Amino acid sequence: MKFIVKGNEPAAWKAYRETSGVDFDAIPELKEALLSDQGYICCYCMNGIKEENMKVEHYKPRSTYPALKMEYTNLFAACKGDFCTDKHCDTKKENTELSIHPADPRNNCEAIIGYSTNGKLTYPDKYKVDIEETLNLNNSVLISNRKGALYGAALALKKIGYKSISIKKLIDQYKTKSPEGKFQPYCNTVLWLLNKKLSAN
Repeated sequence: MKFIVKGNEPAAWKAYRETSGVDFDAIPELKEALLSDQGYICCYCMNGIKEENMKVEHYKPRSTYPALKMEYTNLFAACKGDFCTDKHCDTKKENTELSIHPADPRNNCEAIIGYSTNGKLTYPDKYKVDIEETLNLNNSVLISNRKGALYGAALALKKIGYKSISIKKLIDQYKTKSPEGKFQPYCNTVLWLLNKKLSAN
């Protein structure tokens, strides 16, 4: 997971939710704002997403918290969680509540979740249900994808060299959105590896 800094809700969404009698609808302006906040990666698995292959996630389930179903702070962009048979992210979560939050600075998800060289997430025991069961973030496909991202970064590092200045340059690339406003998929997994390499220098 990557810590998400929520921006202001778009004017079109504010106008929509303040319209009398409307129910929740993922209008294009809402989707675009959420994608922009998150750098076009899923709020849970960090897979790359776009408007055509995303869903709007209600962090607090709307079935349990109907008063929050239109609140921008409760909404995130998630992958569809069904690009493999082993469901994950919001599709697996459904109406289950989480104890880990992608945008809570008091309990930063980036400080909670770690990584291993084989692509698996590591975490304190109290988050096991969230990670393994509710979100299923250690399923075989996501592990393989993260491992692939690590391998790609390792090749890039080999190409540019292992000096601290080279590692820092690559870190900046993975920490920063592209000119199109996108983070690289699984960026925090790669940053874990790069920071590990940097500290070993």
